[in-house]
Amino acid sequence: MKICVAQIKSLKGNIQENIKNHIEIIERAIKLGANLIIFPELSITSYEPSLAKELATNKEDTIFNPFQKLSNNNNITIGIGMPINSDDGVNISMLIFQPNKERITYSKQILHSDELPYFTSGTKQTYINIEENKIAVGICYETLQKEHFLKTQQKGADIYIASVAKSKKGIERAYKHFSGISNEFQTPILMSNSIGFCDNFLTVGKSAVWNKKGQLMAQLDTKNEGLIIYDIETEMVKTDQQRIEKGQLSDLDKLFQIYLEAKTELERIGIYQWTNNYPTKSIIEEDLKKEVLFILKDNKEIIGAINISEEQETEYQTINWKFNSSKILVIHRLVVVPKHQRKGYAKKMMDFAENFGKENYYTSIRLDAYSSNNKVVEFYKNRNYHLRGSVSFPERKHPFYCMEKEIK
Repeated sequence: MKICVAQIKSLKGNIQENIKNHIEIIERAIKLGANLIIFPELSITSYEPSLAKELATNKEDTIFNPFQKLSNNNNITIGIGMPINSDDGVNISMLIFQPNKERITYSKQILHSDELPYFTSGTKQTYINIEENKIAVGICYETLQKEHFLKTQQKGADIYIASVAKSKKGIERAYKHFSGISNEFQTPILMSNSIGFCDNFLTVGKSAVWNKKGQLMAQLDTKNEGLIIYDIETEMVKTDQQRIEKGQLSDLDKLFQIYLEAKTELERIGIYQWTNNYPTKSIIEEDLKKEVLFILKDNKEIIGAINISEEQETEYQTINWKFNSSKILVIHRLVVVPKHQRKGYAKKMMDFAENFGKENYYTSIRLDAYSSNNKVVEFYKNRNYHLRGSVSFPERKHPFYCMEKEIK
């Protein structure tokens, strides 16, 4: 049996977008053979106590039907975080989908004092039974209270999974606590944490697995989404984490090859936006030296790259841009390895670029897209980039559309 814990970044109160992200991650876990996947605390809404009453729903809500379908069709159990209405108020709950079974919930039983104005406590422990393994779940604050763990042990739990939304300080406590009790009670413990801002604090990932000896088997980083798969029988772990980081000069040859492959693929479908003189190896090398070329990696494999800088083409001076503040971010040379295209990686890199813009207080983003590349133009339009004009570059038959998006 393989258990998966997911590390994700949820958008504040944006249920539909968060559901889409969950589904993409579950599909990755399915490909890795997971029988169970658990997400962080309140992962569908993000941990936002002041919004909980407004966002809370019930376990039968049809917005969750895609999860039940994934569970039924792929023999996987799924646990997502969601505020759920109860007779007494709103619970911090995990909504659990099992193959061809009725949905069940587990609601946090031990609340932190800060949560009392917004939530009510759950009253019973829920267990997940898969292949003769009895799995207990806990949610954030209560997972650091030994009494919660002990109650699950008294009921014969074989494995304990913590679904949390923890800051740096909380994670430091969790690592010490989980290592100790997993060793003391000879019980594997898995932890799923979120990344990004929740409520008024920053969650820092580092989702992890400890074996029954209290040894840390695997952990994810503090900034990127990812998965850890733990095989109960073999006690082997595998991490699957995509991350975006600054490219290094040591990546130059591989990156240039990726741009060549992408150029060849574009030409195969009749799009000639790149030439033998653009982008060149020297251009990519200069991007790396200036530290403006960011690469998307899946574990060790480079999937794509994107130039994020303040450098504008001289041709942009002819465009009637709407936002003319000095804080302008510019996107160049977005590329995805052809065999990995149409899998959402371009979206992931653009999400990163736009978040980079927000975090660094830019007012807008500018870019250009080859006018005959209809899919790319639509891709940017769907992200609310607006056409401001067009420019021409050497050796291209068609103009490039100059597009702009405000950063709020």
